[in-house]
Amino acid sequence: MNVLITGCSNGIGKSVIEKFALNNHFCIGLDIVESKNSRENIVNFVCDITNYNSLKVVENYLKDNNIKLDLIINIAGIHKMASLVETDFNYIKKLIEINLTGTMLVNHTFFKFLSNKGKIILLTSEVASFTPMPFNGLYNISKTALETYADALRQELNLLGNKVITIQPGSIETKLSKNSLTDTKELANKTKLYKKQAKHFYTLVSKFMGKPLKAKKLASLIYKVSLKKHPKLTYKIHRSFGLVLLNILPKRAQLFIIKSLLNKK
Repeated sequence: MNVLITGCSNGIGKSVIEKFALNNHFCIGLDIVESKNSRENIVNFVCDITNYNSLKVVENYLKDNNIKLDLIINIAGIHKMASLVETDFNYIKKLIEINLTGTMLVNHTFFKFLSNKGKIILLTSEVASFTPMPFNGLYNISKTALETYADALRQELNLLGNKVITIQPGSIETKLSKNSLTDTKELANKTKLYKKQAKHFYTLVSKFMGKPLKAKKLASLIYKVSLKKHPKLTYKIHRSFGLVLLNILPKRAQLFIIKSLLNKK
């Protein structure tokens, strides 16, 4: 297979591109920073997925080498624990651009190279199917919107014979997941509105995250899914038991519980 993968310089993306390359597939990796993947069957591009002029370099490479893609895997994304009313709005826009519209631009740009039976895989998150937690709302918004985009794209491409699959992982052992705890501490120090709540939220996040799953296990799932003739529409892996239980409750009950936990003395 010829596979295009975004966000491949570290974390989940790095594990995924290595999995495909080790199984002798030709991989095209995109990331905002330089990748150290150096196998003969990996071609790396430093590019910004939110900028078409940046992606055009990859587009020209595919044209010049007459390459058809069998698979597009969208992994690139960022995370930030942040207040929706205190965080600098430029950063809010940046996160949405990378997690949502950047992914849309990648698929829009490279769909013309996708083979007739080619697949598009989008990495979303378990939070996409849950009620947003305070301070994780920005990330949640981007991933929920990404799920809606995937649903809409699936409806379209189904008419052409292409598959669109979403993967909803829980906490994965990456720099991004480690930073979520650091972000929560920083939020507690910087916020003017939520000093007490942010401190309690750090404890809550630690409990709900649990032990992160190894990125290689998620990469193995993505690889298996890519080979399936009739894959499921969505795959869920390593979900947070606490979040699952919380979301069984009505939303008003969830509000009461979270408020009680974060407003305690």
